[in-house]
Amino acid sequence: MKKQYIFLSHDVDWSYEGPSKNHILERKDRFDQKLFTNSSINNNLYRNFSEFMEIEEKYGVKSTFFFRTQYENGDYKDYDEDIKKLINGGWEVGLHTDPSSVDKIEKIKTEKENLEKITNRKISGNRVHYLSNDIELTKKLDELDFVYDSSNKITKEKITTEDMGYQNIDGIIEFPITLMDAYLFSYMNISEEKIISTVQNTLNSCRQLESDFNVMTILWHDNVLKMKGGRMYPKILEFLSSQDDVIMCNGLDLANKIKF
Repeated sequence: MKKQYIFLSHDVDWSYEGPSKNHILERKDRFDQKLFTNSSINNNLYRNFSEFMEIEEKYGVKSTFFFRTQYENGDYKDYDEDIKKLINGGWEVGLHTDPSSVDKIEKIKTEKENLEKITNRKISGNRVHYLSNDIELTKKLDELDFVYDSSNKITKEKITTEDMGYQNIDGIIEFPITLMDAYLFSYMNISEEKIISTVQNTLNSCRQLESDFNVMTILWHDNVLKMKGGRMYPKILEFLSSQDDVIMCNGLDLANKIKF
């Protein structure tokens, strides 16, 4: 039986403090109203590391969290404790490179080194914030001793086999993003009721790939877990774990399987 590899990942787009109360209130309809109390608006609505870890541990999987080092309203070092908790628990931490750094190898290097000061280990995976790519990016990443990148997506409007599998570009394993929460629930307007059948259909398409490694990459932002749509993540893992041919993993473990 040919294995189907699911690369599970989360982008940490917001600073530790999260968005303003007004930002959350303007999007109140995205949440279960039971999460709101009369006393306060809780920024923890956007910060869900413990919840993700608990969900993934239930299904025996450890994913990748991509952290920025340049936040608009906060310091990445505020995540020091969370990052160390993830690392110590066996999760992978990758770099969520700032778009302004993509064409400047020294800026990427600085971001990588800054994050490594917290992780105390080599950062091997990269994903550019907003998926702002550069044709020379993989060459820079290879020079900086990254192992893989996941900054490509062909289209926001549909799910396509072009966004499955992997490529080896300039010595870097490239995992295009197959499914992203924001695109599923906004651009594609897929309802919660249809998300599992959508994942199932996508997995069936992945099974048809003529590749040595069939790969489906899932990006589920860390801030959406309590939102409508985003709260389906546990159901997605429940479905995937029921499939005998599926292996869920983080980016580095998968890249190492492919390279070695």
